[in-house]
Amino acid sequence: MIGIQTHYFKKRWEQFTELVNIETTDLSLERKGQLLALYIALLFGLAMYMLINNLIVLYIFNPPGYKLYLVEGVITFLPLYLFWKLNQKGHVTLTAYLSISFSIFFAALGSDAKFMEYLMVVFSLPIAISSFVIRPSSSFLFAFLTAAAYTASSITTGYVWEYNLTAIIALFSLALMTWAVANQLENALRKNDALVSTLRKSNRDIRDAYETTLEGWSHALEIRDRETEGHTQRVTDMVSLIANMMGFTKEQLIQIHRGALLHDIGKLGIPDEILHKPGPLTAQEMKIMRTHPQIAYNLLYPIEYLRPALPIPCYHHEKWDGTGYPHGLKGNDIPLEARIFAVIDVYDALSHDRPYRKGWSKERVLQYIKSESGKHFDPTVVEIFIKEIAKHEN
Repeated sequence: MIGIQTHYFKKRWEQFTELVNIETTDLSLERKGQLLALYIALLFGLAMYMLINNLIVLYIFNPPGYKLYLVEGVITFLPLYLFWKLNQKGHVTLTAYLSISFSIFFAALGSDAKFMEYLMVVFSLPIAISSFVIRPSSSFLFAFLTAAAYTASSITTGYVWEYNLTAIIALFSLALMTWAVANQLENALRKNDALVSTLRKSNRDIRDAYETTLEGWSHALEIRDRETEGHTQRVTDMVSLIANMMGFTKEQLIQIHRGALLHDIGKLGIPDEILHKPGPLTAQEMKIMRTHPQIAYNLLYPIEYLRPALPIPCYHHEKWDGTGYPHGLKGNDIPLEARIFAVIDVYDALSHDRPYRKGWSKERVLQYIKSESGKHFDPTVVEIFIKEIAKHEN
């Protein structure tokens, strides 16, 4: 039962943090902003409860006062909305001072001073929030503010403030306790943030090293395969552009970039006499050449972070009509990133000189791409690609 409840509140907190996007890169400030947003949401909920409850009573017993109170109630929510927006913009400390002061004065003015001891629960929350969001020593400031507000309220309403002495002392005791706890927690979180920052930097360094290695591999492949210089970089840039236009996510675009860089890595396993043969390949040689997508799979699959990049190296020779290799996949069974890459790979290959032929004109290449739409290439991809090429020409 406890596990179910914990899971429930965890899910609600995750939904809440998605709603509250604090505009800051400071981890500590973001965490404090989310805690403050929860406090503001509680204030909003309390104000809504009071508004609805009082409106019902007025509607039944004093209808003339109903509309006036409704207007006053709505105006009360304006500061809360302002606090919420300020907090979202990253002004967390300022919002904390304003919202906590507002809640203390609002409660002090709207409640009966003789019941202060019963209102300790109400005032313990803003004092504790001030410790965790602003700084631990601020709890004393807000404990003093609360005591002063209630002392003034006691005097103006005719109640001797001594009746509230116990509650006032308790407020300062609470401030002392929250200061001690928050101070320890703040130090622990500061150390944790430093560790997280170091870990993120290490991850960035590792990722950059991976990308540099992949670019080195792709350059080495071009040299061995005697491809036109720059072919891999050109097709990688173009496939990333088209994939972005077709709605791939940022993470998917990263994997597409990697797959494009390594699209012909399987040719590492093809003998030089076949890979560099100047004339047409025999049927047996072609059979061997067509194993390079499977070789790519065998090379890359054991590397876990490259597995999502496999579709392009493994499937970019499949054709829309099912006549491609290595698996004879057809239509939408071919991964979309591989269908995009197939168009761009052929376009770039035909547009540039190769040792065995001259590059075609752009018009001739585009005419060929169009003629293969629905056969070699996905018609939708061809349409988007042609539009993008025309855009660059203009």
